[in-house]
Amino acid sequence: MPENYAAKFKKFFGGFGAHDKGHGEQPSESVAPESPEQIALEPPEQPAPEPPTQAQPALEEADAFAIPIDNPLALVWDKYGQPGALTLDPQLQAQDGGDVPLKTLEVSFNKVLGELAVLSQRWLDMESSAAQARAESEAAAAAARSATAEAEAPAAPANGSEPDASAPAPSGSDGVPDEPEAENAPDGEAPAIATPQAPLDVDEMGQVLVSRDGMAAWLFLLPPSGNGKRLSMADGQTLLREAHVTAGVDQRALFAALTNKPYFRLCPIASGTPPTEGEDGWTEDHFLRNFVRSIGNSDSGTVDYRAQSNVQSIAKDAVICDIHLPVEGTAGIRVDGVAVPPKPVKAAVVPAGNNTALSEDGTKLLSTMDGFLEFRGGLFDVKNLLNITSDVDYSTGNIDFHGDVAIQGDVREQFSVKATGSITINGLVEAATVEAGGDVVISNGVSGNNQAVIRGAHVRAKHLENCTVYAENLESDYILTSRVFCSDSVLVTGSRGAIIGGQVVAANHIKACCIGIQSGRATEITLGVQPQLREELLANRKALVSLRSKAAELVKRATYLKNRMESQGRPDIRSSAAIQAAGERLSQMTEQEKALLARQTELMNQLNKLNNCRLEGGTVYPGVKLTIGSAVRNIKTVINNCIAIFDTEEHDIKFV
Repeated sequence: MPENYAAKFKKFFGGFGAHDKGHGEQPSESVAPESPEQIALEPPEQPAPEPPTQAQPALEEADAFAIPIDNPLALVWDKYGQPGALTLDPQLQAQDGGDVPLKTLEVSFNKVLGELAVLSQRWLDMESSAAQARAESEAAAAAARSATAEAEAPAAPANGSEPDASAPAPSGSDGVPDEPEAENAPDGEAPAIATPQAPLDVDEMGQVLVSRDGMAAWLFLLPPSGNGKRLSMADGQTLLREAHVTAGVDQRALFAALTNKPYFRLCPIASGTPPTEGEDGWTEDHFLRNFVRSIGNSDSGTVDYRAQSNVQSIAKDAVICDIHLPVEGTAGIRVDGVAVPPKPVKAAVVPAGNNTALSEDGTKLLSTMDGFLEFRGGLFDVKNLLNITSDVDYSTGNIDFHGDVAIQGDVREQFSVKATGSITINGLVEAATVEAGGDVVISNGVSGNNQAVIRGAHVRAKHLENCTVYAENLESDYILTSRVFCSDSVLVTGSRGAIIGGQVVAANHIKACCIGIQSGRATEITLGVQPQLREELLANRKALVSLRSKAAELVKRATYLKNRMESQGRPDIRSSAAIQAAGERLSQMTEQEKALLARQTELMNQLNKLNNCRLEGGTVYPGVKLTIGSAVRNIKTVINNCIAIFDTEEHDIKFV
């Protein structure tokens, strides 16, 4: 045991015995005697103990407890001249347990002291009984000697005369008197006879001490005296049973203690196994609970204030946080065999709010919808509507949101709004980008300066000026010098209802009150299959022909190799490998052919829809270029109540 640890132990178990009273001196560390016989045969002379009236005075700082001087253990200590400091035996530590924690010793002090006091009192009672028996034996021997002396004394003469002084005195065989003469006897007192005193017969005593928490046990021995009985290993096992110590016993430490006899020391002989504490459940967040709007950097390294994130967007089924299940601890065991359960563990507090759900295994918190994430009141909530009460500008940054977005103001130049749901803008869109997975509604229209881009499923805008629009369907009051591409229809039927300049493309239907302008500004109107689709159909057919030609060559080559091997009547490894590779390649070509045929069918179906194409214009002015399928017509005169369709028989535009 390290010296500093022994010093700490001494701090808690210092001050035993009747020594060191009021002198302020630190008692020296006790040293075990070399042998039990030395203790038993040579008890040091001690002054008469002072009457025990009160507890010891305050000890030095190194001592933690003051022990009453009349404590039975202190009295035993005093008889054997021990310095009064209880220590652990440094050479008898438990092999597996190591040093017993200092806290265990501290909290067990009063318990250990009480048990040692009982043991010491038993030792004192045995010594008192032995002393009383000796006194009675000596008194009986003295009485016997007195009676013998009286019987052997010569009778006095009948006439009362004094015995003859010249008669020789009784003596032993060597002429020396049987009893030694008195030395320096005071006048009037019987001479003191100096006879050596044999030691009292007191048995060796031991006590197994168990700590208050039951996690440690020590053996404490008191020395024997005279012909007192010594403790054996069997006695040690009995002491263990009496103390109910059944677990964690270090038999080697017990044997060493009973062999080396380290009296007046605590010898660790058993140690319990502390419980292994479990771990409470906890959550690992994938999103911030205290979200702070961040600012992005441009590629050049400068700060881009438009790229700041306004909210935490989240997609459906995204993991909000991981739920770590609690881990149960394992029970320990005390030296008396009693199990010590670990502290109970707690499950993680799941911050499940609106539109969230736990996974099937309970280990993840998921979002049940697209939207943005907020943490309020200890819970995560997913909302699918992001409401911007101001303009989209430097105060908000760009918007990129999973869900719907409502903007009460304008979308300023060079900013963007993207959403997986719908986007509603109550103000104006400047030279900005607006992209929605759903519908786009712009109350005050778009003034794009040839830079604005609008994408959505169904786009409704008061007006479109100098912008580009991609949609399935479009509704607007008027379209001015813009590029519009719709997979279904374009309806410009507001108060003005005009399409002036630019390019408007729709797969099926375009309707407007006025198309073009009297000044003849160029305006392009396109309906039906796009020219690029027809080009794709042609390329598809060419690829299909080439693929089939290559497949035929492979089949021819494989057939040749197979016939050659059959004619030779023996296998050819190279030919077999070539035939196998040709087969794998033919399988790939078959899949490619199926894909080309499917796409060709799709393109043909779109071609056949040309008879559904229709242009409706209240007035169509010169300068308008009308394209339906592969037919093109340049309008050179004003056409009122214009309805144009595609004649599938003539493959030309027809006005009806």
